[in-house]
Amino acid sequence: MSFKDILFGKRPKDKDDIVASLRGNINRLTLRSRNYERKAIEERSKAKQYLKMGNRHMATFSLRKSRRYQNFLNKYTAFIENLETRLIAIEEAHDVSELKEAFTLAGAELENARKLVNSEEILEMMIKQEEQMHDIERSSEILATPSEMGAEEYSDIEGELNRLEAEIAMEGLEEPKVPEGDIISEKSSLAEELEDLKRELSGSGSSKKSKEKE
Repeated sequence: MSFKDILFGKRPKDKDDIVASLRGNINRLTLRSRNYERKAIEERSKAKQYLKMGNRHMATFSLRKSRRYQNFLNKYTAFIENLETRLIAIEEAHDVSELKEAFTLAGAELENARKLVNSEEILEMMIKQEEQMHDIERSSEILATPSEMGAEEYSDIEGELNRLEAEIAMEGLEEPKVPEGDIISEKSSLAEELEDLKRELSGSGSSKKSKEKE
């Protein structure tokens, strides 16, 4: 089995394919993190609206959701940072590998030195990174486990609710809305009805006088 088989398995991928795959994952995680950021902002805005309506219970619920989305955002930001770090390391490793292959042309001694140093160190690095990524995955699962709101979180939420109420108080009362409908046309219609009523009364009065004369 060749050295490449030891590192990458029976069917090693091309370096460009690996880099492209990592960049695709980074882009996907970036979109996901932006979505969490948007949701966190939306839930905080909802909490503010609920407070304006006097619904403190729903405001608390929205703020808790906002906190959860913010936690996801922080976690996915860390994911992206870890992948970007490894992407840079892979590109650097391949650059170093190509340079080392070029140096082997200088003589057998450099080739022997490359074999003694390169294979063992890279294999040790790959094993160590596998262990690190496994630890990160375990930590991610722990962080993703939902928990009840404790005393500290309750205190934080109460403080956030108070800050939102202060923001609402600073905004002042909303201007009264203009009543819908055409006021002028409504007045005109009422005037016409009064005129019709007057004519009916006048007509009935004239008829009554005529009967009395007879």
